[in-house]
Amino acid sequence: MTIEKTWLDDTTLRVMTHRSGAFTFQLGLDSSTLQPLIDRINDAQLRFNKTPALPAIIDQMQEKVTASSIYSTNTIEGGTYTEQQTEQILQQDPATLQRSEERRLSNLKAAIDWIRQQPTTELVLGHNTEITVQTCRQLHRLVSVNIDEKNNPSGHFRDNQKDQKTIVSNAEHGGTYRPPKCLADIEALMDAWAEWLNQPQIMAQSPLVRASLAHYYFELIHPFWDGNGRTGRLLEMLLLEQSGYRFSSAAIWVYYQQNIHEYFALFNQCRKLADKKQEGANQPFVSFFQKGMLATINDLHDQSSFFISILLLKTMLSQARMTKTISERQFLLVETLTQLQLADHTIADLFREARVKLLYHTVTERTFYRDIKKLIEVGFLIETDNKLKIQLVR
Repeated sequence: MTIEKTWLDDTTLRVMTHRSGAFTFQLGLDSSTLQPLIDRINDAQLRFNKTPALPAIIDQMQEKVTASSIYSTNTIEGGTYTEQQTEQILQQDPATLQRSEERRLSNLKAAIDWIRQQPTTELVLGHNTEITVQTCRQLHRLVSVNIDEKNNPSGHFRDNQKDQKTIVSNAEHGGTYRPPKCLADIEALMDAWAEWLNQPQIMAQSPLVRASLAHYYFELIHPFWDGNGRTGRLLEMLLLEQSGYRFSSAAIWVYYQQNIHEYFALFNQCRKLADKKQEGANQPFVSFFQKGMLATINDLHDQSSFFISILLLKTMLSQARMTKTISERQFLLVETLTQLQLADHTIADLFREARVKLLYHTVTERTFYRDIKKLIEVGFLIETDNKLKIQLVR
């Protein structure tokens, strides 16, 4: 069995496998055209990293980003839980979860926690850390343990028998693709994947380029029976997290899920461009990723501003309660309303909300309307078209 590896230049590694033909790792992009967007992303991330590190804000941000990211990556793979259900499941003790899909969510949380426990650095332009095949196996173990997935041993690569087919994607996303089949080819390609990513000229690339290409080529190799999508996005997260892309490293999965058709189609598009030996074959996927990163970080800025505003609101609420500007019940009402999506609620609808009804179960509806009027007068609430909005502090 002969498998040959040849470096065609400082950034291009060609592997001639035993049964799967040639496989080429390359940059496949014009770095100069990407640099302006890279600079914008890094500037946005640096500003986000300087967000006031108040524990209350960091904890809320991390909880929110973790839940939305896990919901998104699970949905990409066909998960059926809503984002709210995902949050509720993640708050439970993993040992009590019975269903495989519930454990899948818990496993993703464990994998994210494992990544966040690895050594990280402040965002430094051009900083990259090495990656190993063993890390891939470890992440796959974390996402697949204790899940009833047929023929998907944790941390073990595929070894398709003659009658076993592995088919990726579909006609809707640019066609189907059959990744390497036999274990010898997959092991050789994963070793080459790590060798290529750790090559000095690849390490010298922006982490934004290297992480997205690590993700892209991992998915083309498709080394495991199942869980490749989850593992590939976690590998991308690991490389970004270790390079200082705090929170955005996982939050980018929301962008993938929101643009799922383009996300899947680009794997096929870039693969076909490479097969035709066209220059810049990987540019579409890397550009898509970078646009997603900028949108993700901007959204994180908005979320951070919101949490800061809520914190300031609670401070002002507490002061108003202490000075008896508002009553204890009015204080609790505003706290309750901050947890509801007010945009779609009329004032009458709000009174029928279970948490609001519980707060007013010993008094009349008239008291509720009187409290609303008072809270509008003192500036904690705004009424527009008979709908309420929290007056946040900016």
